[in-house]
Amino acid sequence: MDRPNADEEEAAAAAAPAMAQAAAPGALERLLHKATDPCNPEENWECIQKISDQVNADANGPTTALRLLEHKIQSPQEAEALRALNVLEMCVNNCGENFHHEMGKFRFLNGLIKVLSPKYLGEWSTDRVKSRIVEVMFSWTVWFPQEVKIRDAYQMLKKQGIVKQDPKLVEDKVLPPPSPRPASSIFDADGEKSKLLTRLLKSKNPEDLQAANKLIKALMKEEQAKSAKVSRRMNAIKEAHSCAEALEEMLSGCQAREGAAIPKPALEVLQGVFAKGEKLKPLMFRVASETVEDEEALAEILQANDRLTQVLRLYEQRLGPSRDSADTTGLPHSPAAGAPFPSVVPQVTPPLPSRRLPCSHSLAKLFIPLDSIMLSTIPPVTIYERNGLKAMLHFARDPVSSCPATRVLVLSLLSTSPSPVQHIVFQAAVPKSMAIKLQPATGSELPAFNPLSAPAVISQVLLLANPDKAPLRLRYRLLFSQDDQAHSEVGEVTDFPHADLWGGS
Repeated sequence: MDRPNADEEEAAAAAAPAMAQAAAPGALERLLHKATDPCNPEENWECIQKISDQVNADANGPTTALRLLEHKIQSPQEAEALRALNVLEMCVNNCGENFHHEMGKFRFLNGLIKVLSPKYLGEWSTDRVKSRIVEVMFSWTVWFPQEVKIRDAYQMLKKQGIVKQDPKLVEDKVLPPPSPRPASSIFDADGEKSKLLTRLLKSKNPEDLQAANKLIKALMKEEQAKSAKVSRRMNAIKEAHSCAEALEEMLSGCQAREGAAIPKPALEVLQGVFAKGEKLKPLMFRVASETVEDEEALAEILQANDRLTQVLRLYEQRLGPSRDSADTTGLPHSPAAGAPFPSVVPQVTPPLPSRRLPCSHSLAKLFIPLDSIMLSTIPPVTIYERNGLKAMLHFARDPVSSCPATRVLVLSLLSTSPSPVQHIVFQAAVPKSMAIKLQPATGSELPAFNPLSAPAVISQVLLLANPDKAPLRLRYRLLFSQDDQAHSEVGEVTDFPHADLWGGS
């Protein structure tokens, strides 16, 4: 069978010396011989787990393991080949992106293809082994869409008639345990399921192994659904920003020739982009409703929605309202959303939506005038000081009288930079047990520092509800432009003084 990519051949040849060195007989090879021994009455899961641990411990582990596994999968002994495929799947689940990238190269895929192809080993390979390889490759096209060579190799097998139809991934196949996941993963989030899975996999009862396989697949489906939501959110944010940017540029061009009629072709394009923006608004609401538990991601959605809404309003101001043009997303906007729109539009980050709190008024209804705030005597906390820009959090002496669980902070921004700082936006998020609201800032630009005049300061009031009186934590993102360069700075503040020390009742 022709190799699908000649460049891969050159890469393989160039890597040959390193492969030979990495493939020297050692612990990995001994473990693999033990795990795939056809004389074993059953799968040696402990040994298979050690293989994946060894692969992860060695920088050349993925390359060495795949070379050894390729040889085992091509074994004329059916039991040895099938056990090698089980080891392969264990490594796929446990050995991470480096292993996935190596298995997604034609150098390894061609080894599997040889077992299927009648031109090579397909004439004496058993149907069980060939069926299992097809099943494995098909599952990889589903779970690893980023590895395009796997998809290409599988499609080539279908085109040549070696694979007649996509296999059905049956439930009674014994799959290896799942790979280690981040702490936020569903595999770790549900301790009971994790314990159950561990117990089932250690069992020698075939029914328990089948139950473990079903549980793994159920967890993987949950994670796939979660990944699909993330993908939808990222695509929606990207489309909203792209549409807003296109509309901004076209409207800016219209402003440059103010008074002149817009040519019909240009007007039609403009109307088409506007219509696309209108259609995006329900999508933004949908992805926002799927992201209520992730404050940072939700803030990104609101930022994109705010930018899109503002430019759609600008379109209406200049060209007149269109039908079905009202903002029906139900998403909150930044306080600047109704302000006059500049020809070059900065990305305005709206405040995070507040949660319902056990107070007489929700944060959404609260507004504390800056000039009514009395600051505590405790010193402010500096949360950012780079690029000539300094950000500090000051603490109000008194809580909100109508909602004692809500405290008031004041952000102050000042610059010692010799150049102006523009498009300043501060965004904040707090743990789920709390809620935060950012009132409008007093400005978004700081002039170049002049030692002969009083320094300019931007102030912004933050309302922070903490009904459980948990230790305060705040994550922030500070956006600004300086010397025609955009900055996005992130950080976390945990060294707050205890609220009882701020003063007041």
